[in-house]
Amino acid sequence: MQLKNVTLELSAKPFRDDSDAELRRVARKLFTQWKPLTDRAERISVLLWIADGSEILEYTGNPEAPLEWNYWYGVANPDPNPPAGLSERAWKNTHLRPVKFRPDAAPRTYGWLKRLIAVLRETGAEIGGKPVRIGATFDNGPEFAVSAFKYRKHPEIAQAHTLYPHSFVVCTAALRADPQPYAGFPEGIPEGTPLGAFLGRQLRCFAHDLGYDYIWLSNGMGFGAETWGITGSLFDKKEFRPEKAPEAAAAMLRFWEEFTRNAGDIPVETRGSNFSAGLEMATDGCPLGEIYRRYRIAPPVNSPWAALNFNTGVELAAWMSHVAEAPGGEFPFRFYIHDPWFRNSPWLDRYGREPWDIYLPLSIGRLGASGKIETPSSVALLSADDSEGAMPDQVPQEVIPHLLDALDHGPDRLAPLLWVYPFDEYDRTVAGAGEGARPAPVFAEEWYLGAAIQNGLPLNTVVSTGNFRKLAAERPELFAGCVLAVPLSGVTPENLAALRQAAAAGAECLFYGAAAHALPELREWLGIALAEPVAGEVTVRLAMEQDRCETGAPAASLPVVEQFNAGGLAAVLKPEAGAVELASAVRDGARRLLASVRTLENGSRLGFVRALTPCDSEVKPGRHLDLLPPSEAFPAERLMRLALAEFGWKLRFTGFGADTLLPRINLSRHDNAFCWSVFAPDTTAEMRLNTPFGAPVPDEMETRLCGGDALWHPGKCMHRACRCFVRQRQDAVIGCKTMWAEYAGVKGRMQYAGFRDAEVRFFPPEGCEATLEVVNPPPEDRWNLLSEALLPVEWEDTPHGRCAVVRNVNGTLRFAW
Repeated sequence: MQLKNVTLELSAKPFRDDSDAELRRVARKLFTQWKPLTDRAERISVLLWIADGSEILEYTGNPEAPLEWNYWYGVANPDPNPPAGLSERAWKNTHLRPVKFRPDAAPRTYGWLKRLIAVLRETGAEIGGKPVRIGATFDNGPEFAVSAFKYRKHPEIAQAHTLYPHSFVVCTAALRADPQPYAGFPEGIPEGTPLGAFLGRQLRCFAHDLGYDYIWLSNGMGFGAETWGITGSLFDKKEFRPEKAPEAAAAMLRFWEEFTRNAGDIPVETRGSNFSAGLEMATDGCPLGEIYRRYRIAPPVNSPWAALNFNTGVELAAWMSHVAEAPGGEFPFRFYIHDPWFRNSPWLDRYGREPWDIYLPLSIGRLGASGKIETPSSVALLSADDSEGAMPDQVPQEVIPHLLDALDHGPDRLAPLLWVYPFDEYDRTVAGAGEGARPAPVFAEEWYLGAAIQNGLPLNTVVSTGNFRKLAAERPELFAGCVLAVPLSGVTPENLAALRQAAAAGAECLFYGAAAHALPELREWLGIALAEPVAGEVTVRLAMEQDRCETGAPAASLPVVEQFNAGGLAAVLKPEAGAVELASAVRDGARRLLASVRTLENGSRLGFVRALTPCDSEVKPGRHLDLLPPSEAFPAERLMRLALAEFGWKLRFTGFGADTLLPRINLSRHDNAFCWSVFAPDTTAEMRLNTPFGAPVPDEMETRLCGGDALWHPGKCMHRACRCFVRQRQDAVIGCKTMWAEYAGVKGRMQYAGFRDAEVRFFPPEGCEATLEVVNPPPEDRWNLLSEALLPVEWEDTPHGRCAVVRNVNGTLRFAW
């Protein structure tokens, strides 16, 4: 796959002195190390983490002025009021007391930075043979470098309490008067100058003088006031304040207007928050749609937080939500290999050299207006240097092959599950709704979907509702066999009409959310009605198989906390509508629906799952959701995955105990194969799978069949293509081996052994149907590639592609093409 861009992120730590020779030494190492990856790109970018953006705020135009940079371990601007009574050991925490990474480290000058940029551009072009652009960074937090501007001169802009009181700059702040001359304000800063105007004008001078080409806004800058948590302008964990949405949205738009007008035409790239678009809208009133439409920005990258808290569900849901309607039509991927600020190197320690956070995100695809799957066009690496300033060769040597493999085998057609994402509808529901804003259902649906992915829902393809409506009208057959995951509150009359068109052509729908926030016509279609809402502690009753535990069991009840779940439970089955209950909740004799399925006349199915998050009923201080473990509250986030069995996709897990961390799964398509990408945080967990085609048998694995299901025991990271599916009553072990071509004209050969009266389906690479050869050799002929035991090929056209079918198979099958 050819990339538009590769971004190498770099701090100032690798440069041991300020000489030109040292600048060139580090630059040559940087571009040489990553050349196998940058050779795939049309352009190379270097994103410089010199300080924290205060170098822009402080810039006066004097090249000899001192320049603070990231010569610390830990939070460079720690809490000025740390907890009392800490032990000496506790003070070793560099979040409380930063430490210089080198005793002799001291400020540099802006002139040094200008020379660095020139050397990087020259050396990159020489080694990489293509254009090099240089990016500046602005971070709103206290971590990366000492900032007199943010915390001593102008503390009025640090209004968010993310790490400690008044620790993070907010984009909507205004500056107090300051007589000091700055590059963009030679007469000083007038009272009340918007931060956006000041930062933009300073950036324009800074970039022009030093040679920067673009800016990166970090850690949610520009997308909210409290971007590291679920609280914000509209939500305090106790109640939503929708009446504040117009004011919050207007304030953020003023930032973007002032910033972009003063910065000129410099491109803007963004880190975004750690949460999905809907959560940004619901908690902070972020007018994301208007920002995308008005301003020249790239959509946010995938969050690096998965390496910190292993929440792949939030990471993947957030990224898909941001790129469903990406401005410019392209979107970037970022991978966290080193940290130049804190003493960790994620590839080597947090990931343990396991590439799950490469393969899972890079199995994500976006369905565009053309009906084709779009994948990331840009790759960024945070960062090329570690907290010591070292650039170990081991990391690019190990990471690059995984990146190239994931990119070369990325999705090229619709996956079995597709998220129909209502970006515009959510935007209108909150930021664009004025005093009629409805953030509560958006919050409940967004959090639930991320939690469902975290609990094993294999959802990794997204389409905006706008593109979905277009394609459903023009090519509804495109969605045949696909399970559409759809949030209830985002279904407008126009979207409902498109969903009906797709269902008539063979699509299936799995809706999630609170039925009270759905259109009456949609509830009618699902076969559900509304009753008096129920909240508080409820007991869950399941009519479908759930995950297994070797010891103990998940709790059978959970608290329904209304502010986190868009109100109480109100859905009930509508009599004589044909829907079947899959799960329900009971309290004081009142029974409410949690999951159901209804089959349409053409065989397509409609599912409903109540978006329900098991939160502590005691709301605690802090920015985060207080979730309860499965041993204390029924894990309702698993209901979407469990309900998939009604659509033919059975995904069940067995853990040692109720709180065993379960595998996270992505299922994508490439060259007619089904590609499984799995992260197993607990490698003792077992997976039990089945599909509409039978039990999957991945490449180069032995798969145990038990009761017709495939049993897998994945390692920490599993990335396997799968072309073979088997239906077989007898328990057995099916082994898959990639065979050698051996003879002219053969492109590939796969062998499967262990069948007992089996029905086998094989999905060959695209375009190989005419040359496919199927052999069922006798045991004595197993390794004879010219065995005469050829079988006739029966072809089956499925909604997911063409496959060869072989029936009544015993022993070994060999497929060659």
